[in-house]
Amino acid sequence: MKIERLISWFSIQDEVLIGEIVIDTIELNTLKEIFKPQTNDPLMYNPYPINEEIAKKLQEYLHFDFEFEKFIYQLDCFQVD
Repeated sequence: MKIERLISWFSIQDEVLIGEIVIDTIELNTLKEIFKPQTNDPLMYNPYPINEEIAKKLQEYLHFDFEFEKFIYQLDCFQVD
């Protein structure tokens, strides 16, 4: 089973999915330090909202511009074949 983690972003106006970027280059332990997952979710399978503070930490590992005035962001996890 392969797991893929990505950042998804949605329109603030109607919450329609606008885009996704795979972030598998960021180690799980690094993501755990950034997001502080719930104890019952040690592998971070649940979605996690991304605020401006978290975005700044993620930008140390990504070349991605967050636009919080336009979009809502979250970390997602999916099983892929």
